[in-house]
Amino acid sequence: MTRYAILPLCSALLIHGCASQTPAPEPTPEPTVPVASAPDYDSETLSDLLVAEVAAQRQSLGVTLGYYSRAAESTRDPAVISQAAQLAHYLEDPQQALAMSELWLDTTPDSEDALQVAILSEIRLGNTSAATRHLDQLLSAHGEDALGRLVNQARGLDEQGNLQLVEALAQLTDSYPDQAPLWYARALWLEHEKQPEPALDATERTLKLMPRHEDALLLKAQLLYETGEPQKALRHLKKLVRKYPQARRPRIAYVRMLLATGQLEEAGEQLTIMAEQNPQDLDLRFSLALLALEAGASDAAQTQLNVLLAQNYRPDDIHLYLAQAAEQKMDTDSAIDHYLKVGGPQAIRARVQAARLLYQQGNAGQAHALMQDLAQQQPELQDSLIITEAEMRSSNGDPQGAIALINDALRDQPDNTELLYSRAMTAEKVGDLAQLEKDLKRIITLNPDDASALNALGYTLGNRTDRLDEAYQYVSRALELRPDDPAILDSMGWVLYQRGEPEAARDYLRQAYEKFPDPEVAAHYGEVLWVLGAQNQARQVWRDTLESDPDAPHIREVMEKLGARL
Repeated sequence: MTRYAILPLCSALLIHGCASQTPAPEPTPEPTVPVASAPDYDSETLSDLLVAEVAAQRQSLGVTLGYYSRAAESTRDPAVISQAAQLAHYLEDPQQALAMSELWLDTTPDSEDALQVAILSEIRLGNTSAATRHLDQLLSAHGEDALGRLVNQARGLDEQGNLQLVEALAQLTDSYPDQAPLWYARALWLEHEKQPEPALDATERTLKLMPRHEDALLLKAQLLYETGEPQKALRHLKKLVRKYPQARRPRIAYVRMLLATGQLEEAGEQLTIMAEQNPQDLDLRFSLALLALEAGASDAAQTQLNVLLAQNYRPDDIHLYLAQAAEQKMDTDSAIDHYLKVGGPQAIRARVQAARLLYQQGNAGQAHALMQDLAQQQPELQDSLIITEAEMRSSNGDPQGAIALINDALRDQPDNTELLYSRAMTAEKVGDLAQLEKDLKRIITLNPDDASALNALGYTLGNRTDRLDEAYQYVSRALELRPDDPAILDSMGWVLYQRGEPEAARDYLRQAYEKFPDPEVAAHYGEVLWVLGAQNQARQVWRDTLESDPDAPHIREVMEKLGARL
């Protein structure tokens, strides 16, 4: 939405001539404006303006609007009216914004800012015909460029306001078929509505009317990609880059497209060009390096990050991302080295990751020493660090070592429910159901409403024993406490299935799958569907899961168990 900045009133006497203007996308220093003589306001108006200013400073903008609106009507001063109109627009009060914009237009008939507020307010109120009248006036007084600024104004609103206004502007192409900005708004709306082909047609109409419309040129590439034409999108962007070699946005879009299509070497070349063109813009180089890292272009990312590190630019962040790049390349030693050099707020996270990598390397002693050092430095995090280290040991093939670590911690605090839960989950991995049951029941004794413990105990009893009635009681209690939790819904469905109630189980498993379609839930849901005869539906559930996780063991196991084939 339009950003509203309260202007100093200079003791409420110099407001004349201080009207705000709609901020441009890239603000430039404002010229010095001669101070006008103090307007001849009566004492009541001066009091209203002063109260408005104080309320604004306290962020009570609703109060500010009320006093500004009253002062606007009594003074008819364009400076005061503009403040009231733009504040009403910012506060999403279209009725008041329209009233103030109309008053503004009475005093300054062709004001572009006033016309913008009037048009957007009429659109918000659903008065399209009234909006077109103001739009005619805007075009007549300020030309097509003003219409482009209006579309950009709509794009700057919050998400809901953006959609409402862009949709309304898109509908005006019938009334103004020769206006490129409106065709661009139409393209934006269609793209949002998941109609990339019609959106591409609207973009082409935009470019036919305004061939150098940069936003439309970039949107065209995106839409070509969305319609399954990535090579056309790349050729389009390559052409733009060649035609406008110094323009940043086309080259950034080209880099993104190269990364999205897996052309990492070419993306790296473009990143180098951008860095050479903007040697002083370290923020840009950093952003592009992270973009490359996210896309898996580790070499290109490392090159840019090392240049930034040599300039001492955000060294803690750079070391963190260099570590991640090294991990992508399976260079564990380098990753650990960078993680250990991270300081500042990210230091704890980085050292934990270094310890994790050390455990993966088999350097358990060094990893444990690092975690102990962290716990001494951050005693308030001691329990979390112990649980994290136990998980590291367990995931690297040493569940007994994980249990031993937690046992040591529980000697000093035997009723720590987080430690008890961690030991219970680790005990389950080694098949020690007696320990699991003992720890979870202790948690439930300490906190009868611990839904996680209730669910874990119920699910384990239902999945690993024949104590199904007991399992059902625990899961039922957990579900009462957290009725929308997909993990508990899955447990209930699975326990019911084990009890021989597949029809009832299906409803719970469907809800769990819709909320959280992870492989284990998908395996359970698919198995119940298969048993109930909905085998094609079961195959589709499994197929969808395997598309995102081809190695999902739960799916493979249940298919083998049932003799199912996709």
